[in-house]
Amino acid sequence: MSDVLPPGWTTCLMKDIAKIVGGGTPKSKDETNFADASNGIPWLTPKDLSGYKNIFISNGKRYLSKKGLEQSSAKLLPKGSVLFTSRAPIGYVVISSNEIATNQGFKSFACAGGIFNKYIYFYLKYALEDIKKMASGTTFAEISGKKAGEIPIQIAPYNEQKRIAEKLEQLLTAVDATKNRLDKIPTILK
Repeated sequence: MSDVLPPGWTTCLMKDIAKIVGGGTPKSKDETNFADASNGIPWLTPKDLSGYKNIFISNGKRYLSKKGLEQSSAKLLPKGSVLFTSRAPIGYVVISSNEIATNQGFKSFACAGGIFNKYIYFYLKYALEDIKKMASGTTFAEISGKKAGEIPIQIAPYNEQKRIAEKLEQLLTAVDATKNRLDKIPTILK
């Protein structure tokens, strides 16, 4: 991006516009820490996002019991939170379509008022290579909660955030449709 921002835009850090929330996992050997979909708390792991293509998500494969949530460092995130995998791998991004908890492989962003969550979603995808450079760790690279809060971001006025995100969503939907049609060409040619 240019060093000169349009009027009304500002540069800040993620910690200035969102609460950074880590996740957790209760002891897996204690089956009472988990529940079924009918009475459990949706819980997400990075593995749940492998190959996942949608912007919004409501649940992963497993659910926590109330006890499991309380016995771990997992937190119940509000609907609309931007969920970002911070390790193994860094960079899966989705938005929660309901309250949800995550494991420790996430640093999630509960956006402040005046911040459009889809704008943050697309920004994290755009800035992924720069974000990966902020990672540290010897066993595997990870973005810490502190580093997640230090991700720089250019914020537009709310209506502009919304317009940008909606246009990106529209364009990326068209790109995906075109890619799907192109992928069918070899079969058609045969």
